[in-house]
Amino acid sequence: MNLVDQLDWSYWKRLSDKEKRTLFSQVLMYFVNPLVRITDIELKEFELYGIKCQTFELLLDDEEFVFIPGNKDAILGWNLGTKGLSLLETAPNSPRVDIPENLQNSYDLLDVHSLADYINDNTSSLRKVKIPPMFVQRYALPAGTSFLGVYNAITGSFTGQADQFSAFEADIHEILCPNLSPSESIRWSFPKSVLKENHWYIEMMPKSDCYYIYTHESHTYTSLRKKVRKKNFDLLTEDQWEYANGAGSRRLFRWGNDLNIYDPYRGKKIRNLMTGRNMFGLFFDTSMDRFELTEDPGVLKLTTQHLHTGLPIVDKLALSTYYTPDRTLLHEEILKPSEYLYRKAIIVKI
Repeated sequence: MNLVDQLDWSYWKRLSDKEKRTLFSQVLMYFVNPLVRITDIELKEFELYGIKCQTFELLLDDEEFVFIPGNKDAILGWNLGTKGLSLLETAPNSPRVDIPENLQNSYDLLDVHSLADYINDNTSSLRKVKIPPMFVQRYALPAGTSFLGVYNAITGSFTGQADQFSAFEADIHEILCPNLSPSESIRWSFPKSVLKENHWYIEMMPKSDCYYIYTHESHTYTSLRKKVRKKNFDLLTEDQWEYANGAGSRRLFRWGNDLNIYDPYRGKKIRNLMTGRNMFGLFFDTSMDRFELTEDPGVLKLTTQHLHTGLPIVDKLALSTYYTPDRTLLHEEILKPSEYLYRKAIIVKI
């Protein structure tokens, strides 16, 4: 049995911790560029909705990655329509149902059979694929950026790569702590994000007074992909992205099919499942404000479109593991960090 075959999940999960460590050291030796700095390797167990995976998390050049074992027989895609969904997901959750005209012309979303067609038409086709083992970046980054650290807008403290941050600390401090008159200060609020092209990009952390700090370079899809491929990195293909998101589970969403986030008893738990780590220890954006790039510029994941129809499954379908947005990216389009995310990976293949 060759090295890659031993990294298939069916074999990997039967190994002892010691055997996993021995095998993983070989993977690092043969598949990670020797110019990449490897630190903080730790064997961890992750779980989501009954799917468990014991694997390694590590830092590659100070960026967080997780190793995902391969799967020779992964089932991806969706053709089950509303199967597995309850009335809480498929029926209106408000007195008013507001369906956009373009959808009204194609579907009767209040009819369960037409709704099933809508779901199937907007998700990838059912298929069996071979997923290689891979190192996947834990967080997707805004397009054209590299992560530096976290800045507290209240205290002015910074945690991260301080030497690089010092070059534009004064600019950021001036934007986040402007000199305002008393009347101006009443109306002022912290910006959600600020971009200084080809210098830096900042983005507010959810429910926090802190900002993620990034360096920034303007990129098209072509130039970003070229940069990513340095040091043996890639973007994920559609198959790899869907597997990394939901592990091939036969559910529309990685956390299950529950979308009732406003339930007074279970809503908080559902939101935590949606926004937390998945069964591989990865995080996926749930803001529905950005697309995530894949290895194919014609295939994007997630969405920038907010729907408020009153039908939970329609409004949240873009968070599905298998959702396929009707959007094609032009090779030479400048990628705005506020509209696109990218996630680096190392694909283990012979």
